[in-house]
Amino acid sequence: MSGGAPSNDAGTARREDWRRAVHVASAVLGPAALLAPPHLARASFAALAGLAAALDLLRLASPRTGRLVAAVAGSAFRPSESRAPSGATALAWGYFAAWALFDPRFAAAAVVVAGLADPSAAWVGRRFGRGPGKTLAGSAACATMGGLVLVAFGFSATAALAGGLVAALAERVPWRGVDNLLVPLAVGGALALLGSR
Repeated sequence: MSGGAPSNDAGTARREDWRRAVHVASAVLGPAALLAPPHLARASFAALAGLAAALDLLRLASPRTGRLVAAVAGSAFRPSESRAPSGATALAWGYFAAWALFDPRFAAAAVVVAGLADPSAAWVGRRFGRGPGKTLAGSAACATMGGLVLVAFGFSATAALAGGLVAALAERVPWRGVDNLLVPLAVGGALALLGSR
């Protein structure tokens, strides 16, 4: 189809590409927080999570505000998020919880894994996976990216393998957006158990 309004498929693809780009960009928050004073890093993650939750509450409470937020965000919200918290809010809370619960080095690595592994899973799964929904190809990409990030952070092969695997398991949960909360927590927890081995 040429000319006229873009097809629904093209609009969906653009929205998902934009969401993945933002997701990847959020990975920089891990190293940035690691370089900041600990109290500033904690306060920044808390503020980000609080702001995301407040924005969701406002847009869900008022259709007019919801339309305004969607217009400013460039239609980054999925249709399912018109009546539910956004994936971005779940990700912000996952980052905050990881930073609150784990050693800063573990939390920073978990943030980077969450920022990069989930979009890798989506990209590979859409191109090489079979069937609708989450695919084995996507899960393999998630585990691989998670492991590579952890190796780059200087963790042992055992910790990197465990972190990549728990990231892939957390990413496979069937409820949309919940993986954004679970991946940083799962990876941070795995590193807390195995990070020194």
